[in-house]
Amino acid sequence: MGFFDLPAPLFTALDNLMNGLPSLPRLLIWSALTAVLSMALYWLCSAQDKVASAKERALVARRKMAAYQGTEFDEMMPLAKESLIASGKHFGIVLWPALLSSLPALTIIVWVSAQFSYTLPQPGSSLNIYTDPAVELVGISLTADNTYTATYPDANGAYAIVTTNGEQLVTLPLSAPVPVVHKRQWWNSLIGNPNGYLADALAIDAIHFELPTIEYLAIGPSWIRGWEFSYFSLLIIVSLGIKVVFRIH
Repeated sequence: MGFFDLPAPLFTALDNLMNGLPSLPRLLIWSALTAVLSMALYWLCSAQDKVASAKERALVARRKMAAYQGTEFDEMMPLAKESLIASGKHFGIVLWPALLSSLPALTIIVWVSAQFSYTLPQPGSSLNIYTDPAVELVGISLTADNTYTATYPDANGAYAIVTTNGEQLVTLPLSAPVPVVHKRQWWNSLIGNPNGYLADALAIDAIHFELPTIEYLAIGPSWIRGWEFSYFSLLIIVSLGIKVVFRIH
């Protein structure tokens, strides 16, 4: 479990309270909660009076720069310098509150990505598997495009995926609907893989599973149908609405 995964059990418990709702309303609720949490934390972490003052100074400096009609370099440079300094101060004042307020939101986004992207196959259904780099596997059918197809087991029929060299890669069924198991990387201290990791001594770097994807919209190209479009669209709309209504700078 990585740093951003620490609140995951709490998020799962809260999501279980909404089990009666379809997936899309639950996803949108999490999107709205992310927007509310991030905007509220930004408001608490930022000195709004200082932010407003810095924003106004930056706007005034840019207006002076835009209103200048001359062509003299010596006259234009002080205006450009004033504009850059004012904009830099405004950026510096809002940077750390924005970063701090984004950290809790990132924990939700990481959890939502794992929770709402894929589902585990039904026991008895086919599951396509391929490794990186490609190796031969034992006891699994090989298709014409060098993809292995396994019959997904239930909890009582667990079996290990093994290479011809006797190396055990992973055991099915998977613990979570995550489509890859790989060797542990440095960033797994931030975001972990709930299915575990491959041993460093193995000849392959990753094993991939073609899990069923979840579609939330029935129209449009594939990139619109997944969780990302619905989640981030509402996140932006709610965040902007909060910013306007509560006059957050």
